[in-house]
Amino acid sequence: MNCEDCFINCQKRHKKRLKLFLEMNWAIKALKVVEKIPAGKFLSYKAVAKKAGNEKAARAVANLMAKNTNPRIPCHRVIKNNNEVGGYKGSLNQAWQKAALLLKEGAIGVIPTDTIYGLCGSALKKEVVEKIYQLRKRDPRKPMIVLISSFDDLHRLGIKLESWQKKFLNKFWPGKVSVVLKCPSKKFEYLHRGTKTLALRLPKDKKLIRLLKISGPLVAPSANWEGKKPAVNLREAKKYFRDQVFYYGQGERRKKPSRLIDLTKKEIKILRN
Repeated sequence: MNCEDCFINCQKRHKKRLKLFLEMNWAIKALKVVEKIPAGKFLSYKAVAKKAGNEKAARAVANLMAKNTNPRIPCHRVIKNNNEVGGYKGSLNQAWQKAALLLKEGAIGVIPTDTIYGLCGSALKKEVVEKIYQLRKRDPRKPMIVLISSFDDLHRLGIKLESWQKKFLNKFWPGKVSVVLKCPSKKFEYLHRGTKTLALRLPKDKKLIRLLKISGPLVAPSANWEGKKPAVNLREAKKYFRDQVFYYGQGERRKKPSRLIDLTKKEIKILRN
């Protein structure tokens, strides 16, 4: 090998090392951006790439998140550029877990419930509930349905059951039956809106229950502005809420609303069949 060949090879090795160094330096910047995303918030792959100094590197951000093993990096807070959650830990099969973690932390998202798509958020966070009222343009006097994963969630919401109520619920829950129960706690006035009652449902859908066990109780009104047609898929939901929320789910949901029963008195009343 002559001197000219040696020089060319050295240049190639130098360029390769420089490229690797720049990529590593950019990746460190991107990870720092993700590390600073606060709980309850999210950024798109493109937004992270832009903050890290290269707006065109959205795909590189997605790959970086898929390979991340550092627990300090909240990669679940980085979603696709179309605001759909995308995969988690390198797998699309784990997207439900990503959505659940976002909801737990206070983010708002459109997700499939056991009936239709809902605009969902943590029922335990007042600011989240108020934000959903704003997004849906909903009458602030009207309480929203709350989805729970177990009877234990009733205690978390300050609801105590009488023996006859337990007997009824053990028969119909889990299932597509929503019930109105007394919720006298002033702490949850932001949920019951002064009515001192709440409509709740323990779904039978195993995938939804799995999500609820991580997210905690969720307010889950239909994904639409009040008085408008409920979205049956994510495309329709995006027309209402655009990039203000995240989106999780596939296909269409056109199921009938759940049966609604008043259990505040022993004289059981069917409010919606």
